[in-house]
Amino acid sequence: MNKNETPNLFTTYTNGIKIFFYISVALLFLFGIIAELVYPDERDKLSTDCRTFESEWSQVHSDGSKTPIEVPGKVEAEYGELVTITTTLPNDINSGECLAFRPIWQDVSIYVDGELRIEYTTKDSRPFGTNSPMRYLLLELDDNDAGKELVYQCTSNSKYTGDFRVVLIGDRMSIWTYLLMDSGARMIIAVFLLLLSVFCILVCIILKFVYKKNLDLNYLAWTLFFCAFWMLSETALRQLLVKNISILSYYAYWCLMMIPIPLITYINEIQNKRYKKLFILSLTYSTALLTISTFLQIFDIVQFVEVIPLIHTGLIIAIVCMIVTITIDTIKKKIKDYLFVGIGLYGMLFTAIIEILMYYIGADLSLGTVLAVGLLFLLITAIIKTGQDLFKSEKIRQQAISAREAQAKFLANMSHEIRTPINAIIGMNEMILRENEDTAIENYANNIQSASTMLLGLINDVLDFSKIEAGQLELIEDNYQLTALIQHEILLLNTRAANKPISTMIDIDSSLPSVLYGDELRIKQILTNLISNAVKYTEQGTVTIKAYANLIDENNIELVFSVIDTGVGIKSEELPKLFDSFKRLELSKNRNIQGTGLGLNIAKQLIDLMHGKIAVESEYGKGSTFTVTIPQKIIDKQPIGKFNFMTNKSKKEKQVKEKLFIAPNAKILVVDDNSMNLALMRGLLKRTKINVDLAESGEQSLELTMKKKYDIIFMDHMMPELDGIETLELLRKQDNNPNQNSIVIVLTANTVTGCKEMYLESGFNDYFPKPVQADKLDELLKEYLPAELIEYTDVPT
Repeated sequence: MNKNETPNLFTTYTNGIKIFFYISVALLFLFGIIAELVYPDERDKLSTDCRTFESEWSQVHSDGSKTPIEVPGKVEAEYGELVTITTTLPNDINSGECLAFRPIWQDVSIYVDGELRIEYTTKDSRPFGTNSPMRYLLLELDDNDAGKELVYQCTSNSKYTGDFRVVLIGDRMSIWTYLLMDSGARMIIAVFLLLLSVFCILVCIILKFVYKKNLDLNYLAWTLFFCAFWMLSETALRQLLVKNISILSYYAYWCLMMIPIPLITYINEIQNKRYKKLFILSLTYSTALLTISTFLQIFDIVQFVEVIPLIHTGLIIAIVCMIVTITIDTIKKKIKDYLFVGIGLYGMLFTAIIEILMYYIGADLSLGTVLAVGLLFLLITAIIKTGQDLFKSEKIRQQAISAREAQAKFLANMSHEIRTPINAIIGMNEMILRENEDTAIENYANNIQSASTMLLGLINDVLDFSKIEAGQLELIEDNYQLTALIQHEILLLNTRAANKPISTMIDIDSSLPSVLYGDELRIKQILTNLISNAVKYTEQGTVTIKAYANLIDENNIELVFSVIDTGVGIKSEELPKLFDSFKRLELSKNRNIQGTGLGLNIAKQLIDLMHGKIAVESEYGKGSTFTVTIPQKIIDKQPIGKFNFMTNKSKKEKQVKEKLFIAPNAKILVVDDNSMNLALMRGLLKRTKINVDLAESGEQSLELTMKKKYDIIFMDHMMPELDGIETLELLRKQDNNPNQNSIVIVLTANTVTGCKEMYLESGFNDYFPKPVQADKLDELLKEYLPAELIEYTDVPT
């Protein structure tokens, strides 16, 4: 037998069973429908099935006269007037039957043959208000009540003073069954919408934590919630559902007044707040109505029932605002941004208008059912839009995560690739400094050492940042000598401050424990960053290191370091941005200060990783204090005591000699705000015997170009005050400047894609990237210097 025959036979058999199942289900449903329509009714019928109580009613006037009236109906009456109507009970009353009256905002007394049988008022059970809310009053009858006179008295301080509703007769069960059948569908819809709205609100709350933003659907869900709650509060069965119907009646009006607020907010959000000024009108009206009407109700000045027209006015204002804005968006074709929701809005607005009209035709016809259908339709369309938006947001989020991971990986790889040769440079330069005795070479090598160390620090920052972004940075904790850590940081401070007119101060608590447990390397990295920043941003005054501890318990402390400077300080509005990645404050003012803007961000994340905290106090123009607190475990409680701090000695350096060509009669101007770059260019050009002038700013270069004609001008781009592009523009506009048409080459570290084209379009003759490579510089000089100025030689220079 073929191996495939058995699976095919099994598939055919199971498919046949499925078809049989669906046919059986269809036949069962069909049989049930036919049986219900064709076969006779075998239900037990009660003799007291609920029915309308049809009787002749008369209004009893104060003088005792009577006037026939229609019930249901309405008679003219003043607010607060006692209205009395009467009828004769039928002769065929069955024991257990009830009359069901439905007073609305009325206090009621019902008498049978002069005997008070029912008195309804909520004045002792409501917190405020002057009328009793709607409910059903069931008057129990027996055989002895047949043919007796029934008197119904009511009073109300509202428009419902002489209002009489349908009276029902039947036993209790049949009456409640009738009311359930009459309003059950409305109640089921209300409960369904209430649960759906609560579900949507909870989903929006959860998604807010996922996507870190409010979803527009949340406002629509609240609209649905208030509508559903209003419908439930108006249901005929509400007196069976809640303890106090007076309180529930207040909520009915509050919900009705609240509906426009989240609805308008939702429309405003999906329309990107284009019409917020128009919507303010509706929102202001609704909030004012809610506040004022509540105040008036509480102090029994105006009852909620009297502000129904004002509530409808608020709904109409909201409807008009929405129709106008949606129509404008339709004309301008902006509705495509929320097409599904726009269709849902039109449907909802249509049902809202019908709902208001039906209220004035007959209040019992809808009570929110039509509006609920419209809101449900709108909710469905809104869920579709929200799903699309979430899908788009998730796609963007995943792309961002992928890009961040790719970036982190790239930065990490590049950092390693760059750090390897930098380490080699630093190592070889260390040998040069040790072996060389020539003073000039020592100066060159010192510049190499300083630049290489700075570059290595930047690369380390990038590497650490990439690791943190990728979640790969881990702490390596071990026992360490606190004295050695502090000595290292003080040595760093003295070294960095040696070339600036600032003094250093040390305030170390001698009672600090000598041996702690933690990540010594990362603590050094944090302090090194803070110390370097303090020295960089302090031109005069002092930089102070302070260290002490807060005792947590017998075996743990909070190790506290403060780095205090008298530098430029930080503006209060800039403090929230201080720990942002790649953020440097007042870039134009501090452009000559080196750094990636990653140091403080990395320090903050390292501190968080160690469950510590960092605080900043700063006064602009007067200095800053950075305080780091890191919990550490005590290994050796012996105090560090007082000790001397050693300083390092300067090292010697050397440069490799080169010989290519000379141009003793050539004149070159180098413009750069960084003195090290100027020294580097002068050193590289020294062997060529070219006459080199240096300018530290755009303004200084313009002064020099007015005095001397240069064959080539090397211009840095990123300079304070006047940058390279601005300086070039001014140079080209100076008709009396002998260098108006000279060769100007941009010398920049900007190497991103498209930057060369940008500089050429700005008027530069060529583009030369940093770091400067000697052989490339020679080629550039030979290309742009006049041929008659260049002399080739084989003799070392």
